[in-house]
Amino acid sequence: MLFGKNRHIISASRRTDIPAFYTEWFVDKVRKGYCKVANPYNPSQIKEISLHPEDVAAIVFWTRYSSPLHSFLAELDSRGFNYYFLYTLTGYPRSYEPGLPAIDEVIDDFLALAKLIGPEKVIWRYDPVIMTHELNMDFHFRNFTRLAHKLAPGTKNVIITFLRVYRHITSELKSRGYVPLSSDERCALEERFVNDASVAGIRIKRCGKRDLFNRVPEGKCIDEHLLRNLFGLELSSGKDPGQPEECSCIRSMDIGSYGTCLHRCFYCYASRSFSRAERRSREHDYRAEML
Repeated sequence: MLFGKNRHIISASRRTDIPAFYTEWFVDKVRKGYCKVANPYNPSQIKEISLHPEDVAAIVFWTRYSSPLHSFLAELDSRGFNYYFLYTLTGYPRSYEPGLPAIDEVIDDFLALAKLIGPEKVIWRYDPVIMTHELNMDFHFRNFTRLAHKLAPGTKNVIITFLRVYRHITSELKSRGYVPLSSDERCALEERFVNDASVAGIRIKRCGKRDLFNRVPEGKCIDEHLLRNLFGLELSSGKDPGQPEECSCIRSMDIGSYGTCLHRCFYCYASRSFSRAERRSREHDYRAEML
């Protein structure tokens, strides 16, 4: 076993899609051996984070499109990094996620990533489950079944969550006919998701303590058990104090920046102004120490 004492986990990133949009910056920082991150609640507070392999227990990538990073994975391997991917794929209409490529291209990207690194290192996130006039029960029944069948060769695990309603998306949700799920609807969806995942040979978990289910066990996105199974790491199971109370993830260091993702998902918690995100992306220098 490899012990994680004095080694940190890099989260790349809950705040933006680094593989999709900032691969060049990330690879430059790996080669330089460090990056800097500003506290999102106190931007004048800046921390330097080592990216030397001997200081990094593992990297957890969060993405919705990983292709730009594929050609650099061999370099990460040669440098001795451990890593896995949390890959969000919902199959929603383009009007919900207008910055994403077409769904078939995203599925192909997911499967190509799994072929490169192994399906055990690609975790599918069906996140968030949204109920609107268009995304009704029948949609989710058909959609999850189809995606589970398509993605089964590329993953062993799926994490599901329901939408968290943030204040800045309430008007958009209302215009789309958002309706919170009843307890009966939640039970019906749970039953269908569990059965479909089982048929596809995929283990299903929920995201921490955020949603209560009868049959879906609690899971973690950054998970010491998975890191032990994949890489032989022995890490603390202590909850990350920097994450919400319902999150069960273990401690990590996030190297991303809010307000920089370009997928333009209307329900996004990390970017509230897509025009500002586009401007920040255009002005970004990949040689900068911070994203």
